[in-house]
Amino acid sequence: MSKNAEAAMTVLQHFAELRYRLIAAVAVFLAASIACFIAAEPIRRFLTVPAGGLRLVYFSPPEALMAQFKLALLGGAVLASPVILYQVVAFIYPALTPVEKKICLRTLGGVIALFGAGAAFAYRVLLPLVLRFLLQHGGVSATAKLAVSDYISIFFQFILFFGIVFQLPLIAWALGRLDLLRAAQLRSWRKYALLIIVILAAVLTPPDPITQILLALPLLLLYELCIWMVQLGGRGWIKEISRQ
Repeated sequence: MSKNAEAAMTVLQHFAELRYRLIAAVAVFLAASIACFIAAEPIRRFLTVPAGGLRLVYFSPPEALMAQFKLALLGGAVLASPVILYQVVAFIYPALTPVEKKICLRTLGGVIALFGAGAAFAYRVLLPLVLRFLLQHGGVSATAKLAVSDYISIFFQFILFFGIVFQLPLIAWALGRLDLLRAAQLRSWRKYALLIIVILAAVLTPPDPITQILLALPLLLLYELCIWMVQLGGRGWIKEISRQ
């Protein structure tokens, strides 16, 4: 067999594996979405806990059905995300160097754990504070009601945003471990990071200083943790190089 034929076969094998990974990820996503569609009512009760039992309403039968589809798709994506992440890592893993493989394996579990921590922070701390602040301005003469579709969107936006934000220390460690980022760089960017965090806190929360501080303070702590993690990863990179 010629070298060109062998190369072509290797490419075809890569495409076959990619197809398998995609099918597996989509199948898990569809199964999780169907499960969420069937269990929509208990999931909605779980989602409204941060709102203190806020009553969700819909204004037409099609809206209720579409809200249930939205809940099923978003919930399915969250439930299937570990499997999807595994399929992505399993596809690129053979092409990594030995050092990169070690970093990848150490990072994978941390990604899932930190996403859960960020989601829990949004669910238990920030989302109840924001909703409580907003509902206080309705007065006693008005009854708070929210369209179910709107609430589902708000809920998952908070969960996704903080789940991603809590990944930053782990990403910083990986970049430092690969010698792609230095702690000195992050220290020099600290004032810009502070400005961005203040703007995000002002945009994502109501015009209430306490709520904005409750959002900005964890983000500032995360940034400082990123500096420490980059430094820690850089030390690991130096040790790895010295062993070779």
